[in-house]
Amino acid sequence: MDLGTIQMIAVFALIVISLVLYASDAAPLEVTSLGVLCALLILFQLAPVAGTDGDNRLGAARLLSGFANPALIAVLALLVIGDALERTGALDRGAALLLHVGRGSAHGVVFLSLGAVLLISAVMNNIPVVVIFIPIMQAVATRLNRAPSRLMMPLSFAAMLGGMTTLIGSSTNLLVSSALVDMGERPFGFFDFTIP
Repeated sequence: MDLGTIQMIAVFALIVISLVLYASDAAPLEVTSLGVLCALLILFQLAPVAGTDGDNRLGAARLLSGFANPALIAVLALLVIGDALERTGALDRGAALLLHVGRGSAHGVVFLSLGAVLLISAVMNNIPVVVIFIPIMQAVATRLNRAPSRLMMPLSFAAMLGGMTTLIGSSTNLLVSSALVDMGERPFGFFDFTIP
């Protein structure tokens, strides 16, 4: 077997092992993720992928360069904000406000909740918005004697729709804009997805 085949088999084996570990919860998510990263660094240091100039195309600098991407840093910062809002109890007041404004009407409360998700996800990344609103929607469902699962799919759709309207609304939009800059093109503006 040539080196390329061995690398391919090793990467596929690593994918299978990581999927099993993620699915079985045999190890914490963070430990599995860090282990995969370390295994890839070791693999491509011991068995480098040589480019046309002889350099290792998948060396440590290349594998770790994605962690310095501004889009990734923005998504992680938004996740921290979402977690802080949840831990401070600000979300409980949000659920109570939605129930008060909706006057106890199930359809009114759900409509207001999804409208809020739509607007907030336009100016905040989808992932933290959904993370923020899952407990709110669960609290709303509990107070209205509804199954929480019936509110989660509309929550996801509202977040995706709102996120597609602005640059920071979706991590995909941020990544594509970052890729444009890397290619020497003009990055997307904030409302380029909404206003042509």
